[in-house]
Amino acid sequence: MSVNITRRTLERAHSNVESLSQTINDLKISDTERLREEYNQLVEGLREANVARAADQIMANPALPDDILEEAIPGNIRKAEHFVGFMRRFVEYLKTRLRVHHVISETPLSFLQHIYQQVCIERKPLRFCSERLQSLLYTLELPDIAEYGPLRLIANFATLVSTYSKGFVLIIEPFDDRTPTIPNPILHFSCMDASVAIKPVFDRFQSVVITSGTLSPVDMYPKMLDFNPVTMATFTMTLSRTCVCPLIVSRGNDQVVISSKFETREDMAVIRNYGILLAEFSLAVPDGVVCFFPSYHYMETVVSAWNDQGIIGNIQKNKLLFIETQDSAETSLALHNYQKACENGRGAILLSVARGKVSEGIDFDHHLGRAVIMFGIPYVYTQSRILKARLEYLRDQFNIRENDFLTFDAMRHAAQCVGRAIRGKTDYGVMVFADKRFAKMDKRGKLPKWIQEYVKDSACNLTIDEAVQVAKHFLRQMAQPFRREDQLGLSLLTLEQVQSEEFQKKIQQAAMDVS
Repeated sequence: MSVNITRRTLERAHSNVESLSQTINDLKISDTERLREEYNQLVEGLREANVARAADQIMANPALPDDILEEAIPGNIRKAEHFVGFMRRFVEYLKTRLRVHHVISETPLSFLQHIYQQVCIERKPLRFCSERLQSLLYTLELPDIAEYGPLRLIANFATLVSTYSKGFVLIIEPFDDRTPTIPNPILHFSCMDASVAIKPVFDRFQSVVITSGTLSPVDMYPKMLDFNPVTMATFTMTLSRTCVCPLIVSRGNDQVVISSKFETREDMAVIRNYGILLAEFSLAVPDGVVCFFPSYHYMETVVSAWNDQGIIGNIQKNKLLFIETQDSAETSLALHNYQKACENGRGAILLSVARGKVSEGIDFDHHLGRAVIMFGIPYVYTQSRILKARLEYLRDQFNIRENDFLTFDAMRHAAQCVGRAIRGKTDYGVMVFADKRFAKMDKRGKLPKWIQEYVKDSACNLTIDEAVQVAKHFLRQMAQPFRREDQLGLSLLTLEQVQSEEFQKKIQQAAMDVS
């Protein structure tokens, strides 16, 4: 859970408030009864919110604890015009907080104390802003509710900052660290404690199963989520053929070590070798190739250098090239055209960023992703004040060392990225880890077990040419005819196996072990 508020957000929220005020005034003239009915419902309390909280769909993002849902909305924000006036005061207060010349870091309690001293806004009405705004928007029956996104963001912030006194931090920065000469104040309200979101699930259900293909290493999650697991297990994939080919490329053909670490990011020899790697794979791999960079800034730097060196032209002789940007509309268009190029048979290359839209929720199954290339280890931006605050919190509360968390986080995202290409037992793909640091056991050991078991020692220190040759051999093998019958008894159970006495005993034994 995190909220980022800028000056532009506050200006748009102010416009939302004025629009709501005008709509309420018009409704008073045309349909006073609708506002009166809403008021009467609020007097009875948050029954609907309590019912919604009981539904599983709310569990994913619990905004209000049960004790708040059992209360009634405070009287000073029950009437629509009073609530709009309250939100106007809150938005104006936030504007004054963004008039800063130095970084401010404070707890939710100190923020609430300051707002009460300055503008006499109490904690209790703030806690109900999100629910009250949702009710008002529903009552007014506005045609385009999406326009009120900025005001809803402010209301959500008000509810969170007044509800949680621990596990959150509020940081106000006058400018971005990467552009210190440009005034750009922003308020960050970030959750330091991941257990806040999962705690209502543990409280409600007796048995909770957490499973994923990228939960690695598993011993980190009980610490971060603050629970004692009954059992933990890591499983491999049951495959009838080796359809995963992880390769660690640590050197260029000129024997220059390649890595995305900060000291070598500007090294033109490293950037050139990354370009040669992509050019060679664009020729060797059929269909789609998806590439991931640690950050947008690094990707822009590398692509610009490739263009100056003529590498982009060489790549485009083999495949079309598409790039993910921070604009969601542009990225959606790039994805659509990338898939279209792969469907047409020519194939394409998609350059994207770890932690971006492509790495989180897009599947590149079969011909859409025959190879995934990780250009470096996706460490998070370590100079971020929010990250520093979280690392300090994890160290003090859960005894998690900074380096352990940073490496865990980076390798988790690396696994998510390369896992985009393997979406089923009939799928196959090449995973290229282009950074010498991937060969170290403190990095390799944090990859999921289903990837680790296919990382051969002979494929942990490859040059570009060696990696290309291994990939070609692997792809030729995988391209041979493969039928469903070839999986029966190996990666798929036959009917006879399921009905066998031995298999039934295994199921019973597994059930007894769990209970």
